Amino acid sequence: MLLLILTISIKIQDVNHLQAGHDIEVLLQELRQPDLWSDSDLADSEEQLFLASTASQALYRAIPYAPERKGAIDSTLYVLAEWATRKGNLRQWGRGIDWDREIFFLAHAGAIAGHYQLATNDEASFGEAFRAIGNHLGKRMQRGRYKHLFSRRGEDFFRPADNAAALYTLSLYDQLYGTQFLAPTFEDWSGYVEDELYYAEARIPCSAFNATNRCHLEPSASATGLYIAYRAAAAPDLVENDIPWREWLHYFKRSSLSPFSMSVRSNMRKGQETRFCNLGAAPIDCNRHESAIGLWAAAEYDAEFTYFRLFSTVVFRRWFYPAPDYASQRPAQRISRLTTVALRAIGEGKR
Repeated sequence: MLLLILTISIKIQDVNHLQAGHDIEVLLQELRQPDLWSDSDLADSEEQLFLASTASQALYRAIPYAPERKGAIDSTLYVLAEWATRKGNLRQWGRGIDWDREIFFLAHAGAIAGHYQLATNDEASFGEAFRAIGNHLGKRMQRGRYKHLFSRRGEDFFRPADNAAALYTLSLYDQLYGTQFLAPTFEDWSGYVEDELYYAEARIPCSAFNATNRCHLEPSASATGLYIAYRAAAAPDLVENDIPWREWLHYFKRSSLSPFSMSVRSNMRKGQETRFCNLGAAPIDCNRHESAIGLWAAAEYDAEFTYFRLFSTVVFRRWFYPAPDYASQRPAQRISRLTTVALRAIGEGKR
């Protein structure tokens, strides 16, 4: 009887978006704190950009189930888009920058502007920036034989997660401007990943590979989880099977006998640490966000039982533990904590 009561209570939290609403309120309150976006050595601009991107996606997905918060969501999306497109905040807006080596920036700055524009129909504020990013991404990824671009300057390898995020941004651009960038690019890209880039015996790609298709950074739960989540979010109708999701779950799930809990480890094999894990998952750190990424991916692939177990853990934590005191945390620590909230809120908003 107790198990039945717990199950029903948790399902109510999911179906009625009660936990999701709580997470959205946290984001609406904390994302407007000025020190979170200050240009200081306490905060890394790429971590800020990733938080802004994931938070904007979570807020955009919240509009259907929280219409009464539409005004607050729109104004917060404006804050995020203004920060991401202001030339003084991110070096990639400067002159002479090779955007072909900046796909992390293009994917996430573009997503932030796209979410704002889709939510508000305000093309005047950030449309110029989004059009510049969308046109460059769409045309460059179509021209590229293997549909991959470098994540950032100074790196000589490619990251499937960042390229999957770029495809998600192209899906927003197609939706806004009626272009057809995503479908042909996605087909060629996913075929190339499947044919050439799977890691060893697994059917998931490395965290990064070089120009000769050699694995440069082995898979990790964070990097590979973001790849499969963005892949599904970009083109749910084009994702014909859930093999990457099932492979990710097979390698990174920690076993548990409880139907109300599940955890995710960062490494593929028990007792074998993923080498250079943080480099593969950059700019986020390993052993921080794996369960939140797993919850999002489970939602995208309609993995009901896995989602329930990961979601239950979040609900129990809110019920039985004190709420985080974000005000007492320094910006860098707060950015990491809020990134976890944003990632799981994306998944909660898919329900």
